[in-house]
Amino acid sequence: MEKVCKDCAGGQKLYYTCRLNQSNQLPLNQVILLKSEDAKKMASIHSLAFPHFFLTALGKDVLEVFYASLLIDDSVIAFGIKKDQSLVGFFVASTSPKGLYTRVFKRNIFRFILPLSFAFIKDLRLLRRMLISLSSSKSHNVPNSCTSSLLSICVSPECAGMGLGKMLLSELESQLKVRGKCCYYLTTDAENNDLTNQFYKNNAFELCSVFWQDKRKMNLYTKVFL
Repeated sequence: MEKVCKDCAGGQKLYYTCRLNQSNQLPLNQVILLKSEDAKKMASIHSLAFPHFFLTALGKDVLEVFYASLLIDDSVIAFGIKKDQSLVGFFVASTSPKGLYTRVFKRNIFRFILPLSFAFIKDLRLLRRMLISLSSSKSHNVPNSCTSSLLSICVSPECAGMGLGKMLLSELESQLKVRGKCCYYLTTDAENNDLTNQFYKNNAFELCSVFWQDKRKMNLYTKVFL
């Protein structure tokens, strides 16, 4: 059984979904609005969910600053799932994704300097990859109807297969609908990424195009929802 609840604490609305246990008493899962203080846990989940991806290679300290910086951008929508009071999954999306990463980096450059310096000292090749990522929005053509983007969605591996990813997508689409949006897009690796690509196909995403980001073959998916 699921219930959608709205609460008010200190004048701020909290949106969450409670999935009740069989005795209909304590909530097992809660979909909550994320704040900057959640960035450390988000970084940890990201590292576990995507151990071989570029952002993970930069290290948890960079990931923490990255997510904390995104969460304070006006265009960003970010919600997470708590299971037994612990964050186990989240999504981050934007209603103005064009140039977002460059914008966020410039606004928070002093917060990035130290953790990025340590990452580049360990592996200088990461610098080149980061510069490519910052300009990646210029590498593919997004349909004009899709002005919003899903930037990141991940669930802790220990909770995989529980339907949490689908729950997060449902929350994202509800939030976009409130903002007058009916379409969004995402990009993900086309190769060695079968489970992720299948997840999107299973959730009504359409493969719009394939492009190259340096040496990475990427899929661009779009989804129109009612």
